[in-house]
Amino acid sequence: MTPTDAAAQQCGICAIIDRVKAGAFRDFVAELPGCYVTLGDRQYYRGYCVLLSKIHATELYLMTVEDARVLFDELRLVAEAIAAVVKPWKMNYECLGNSEPHVHWHLFPRDESDEQRRGPIWTRAESEQKVELQENDRGALIASLRNEIAARFPGAILAR
Repeated sequence: MTPTDAAAQQCGICAIIDRVKAGAFRDFVAELPGCYVTLGDRQYYRGYCVLLSKIHATELYLMTVEDARVLFDELRLVAEAIAAVVKPWKMNYECLGNSEPHVHWHLFPRDESDEQRRGPIWTRAESEQKVELQENDRGALIASLRNEIAARFPGAILAR
């Protein structure tokens, strides 16, 4: 999946993927054909997830058309699964890569009661965004997400 070239070996996303594969990443949600889904650390936006491409590519246009299509299909259906769980007012999608040059998508469910709902999430203080969930709440959220993802991807791997 991830290549063994020097760039991938130094990549923070590839390091997370290695931890996921080893069963050592506690916020693992699911493995799909083109990506790994993890629960994000910014749970102010309840249900926030990150999709990590299995392919170490720094840009979407550097992926094959088929690989990019698989990733987009997974992105769409994972967003649908998140929406089924948390019922957001709006879903925000971000693929930046400035800090970690490896294609990955952030899915932020936005709530209508958020006074900053019309702006980008990055304008909220980081200390407010990084909400730590209680362990039972975190487990229940991951279980609900897995349930909805499994309904859309019968072959998804949901445990490591």
